[in-house]
Amino acid sequence: MSAAARCCALLLLGCGADVEVTLGRAVPDPLFGDEGRVVANINGEEEESSPTLSADLLEIYFSSGRAGLGGGDVWWARRSDRALPFEPPELLESASSADREVSPVISGDGLTLWVGSDRPGGLGGIDIWQAERASRSGEWSELRNVSELNSPRDDLPRPLGQGERVMPLASRRDNRNYQTYLARRPRAGAPWVAVDALQPLWREGSAMLGGFLTADGLQLFFHRETSTGAELFVAWRRSPGDDFSDPIALTALNVGPRQREPWISADETRFFFTSDRLLEGGFDIYATTLDLPRLE
Repeated sequence: MSAAARCCALLLLGCGADVEVTLGRAVPDPLFGDEGRVVANINGEEEESSPTLSADLLEIYFSSGRAGLGGGDVWWARRSDRALPFEPPELLESASSADREVSPVISGDGLTLWVGSDRPGGLGGIDIWQAERASRSGEWSELRNVSELNSPRDDLPRPLGQGERVMPLASRRDNRNYQTYLARRPRAGAPWVAVDALQPLWREGSAMLGGFLTADGLQLFFHRETSTGAELFVAWRRSPGDDFSDPIALTALNVGPRQREPWISADETRFFFTSDRLLEGGFDIYATTLDLPRLE
């Protein structure tokens, strides 16, 4: 992004409104256009959560408790232009079942989908499953269990970062609460070879989940959850081999009882998340504009 563009920009959100945001900070804490607005046409009377989008922002995938096949299903919506609202959501039947499906993750190219599900055939609890398609208009394959990412306890997929070589998944494998782990592989598309605990960022008495790692691997967004609420945080590092800093809370967005599951667009100008700030219908999906500075 040019210096002029980073100085001031008008960005159109999926909620159908322009938000002016001044950009160009040289500190690691991000700047947001506002506290977040409900994404148009996506939210219903039931809970919606875990939004992820294709890199072109034309498809959104999320989990919903609305009437489907089970106690939680995968829904998706499309639009013809990123400046337009999404069309009404549709149930993704190929990734849903009478069992529980949560935390769907779509790849940037829209050709791979990861889903958390407690359907039969897994290692135990909620497992990470994967499906593919040959093109954006093609049919999805059957979900297959990604056994190298799973444990006998709950495991949840999250978007891939660091050149699609790292997934900041959430798991209960070593802890009563969900905590974030970094699953690694040598290159995009290769099998996963390690799942490492991110213990320096864990906190006693709280869960750490909803991880989103930037494409360069230098900033990790997540939410921390306790019995009294949930807040969004970001931690950073100067190189992928370094430890992460102590995280800072995203106070501009932490305005409701619980904010969760951050997702950032590939151009780092849009920020999606879920919040129960309206209280009437549980969690809804929100979006705002973003300026994501780097350390000098």
